[in-house]
Amino acid sequence: MNKDQAYHQIALACLKTLRNTNASSDDAVAELYSAIDEAFQGQFALLITELEENRERLNRICELDPNSCTLADAQAIAEIRGTAH
Repeated sequence: MNKDQAYHQIALACLKTLRNTNASSDDAVAELYSAIDEAFQGQFALLITELEENRERLNRICELDPNSCTLADAQAIAEIRGTAH
């Protein structure tokens, strides 16, 4: 995931909330803040997942036996991609 994708998802959540809000301005602001918070939490969860996947790959690389494994083996582990975000 890149920054533009994350911002796009957050902006969409804000626009959806603004379109669907028929409340007073104070309530609308509160709903918008809530939508922003939920969108950030969703993006944060994706980043945590990516971090955990990367940590797992690094640990697997660290566990390679340098006497029997090559740089290509480490690169193959590094290039494994999990769930697309």
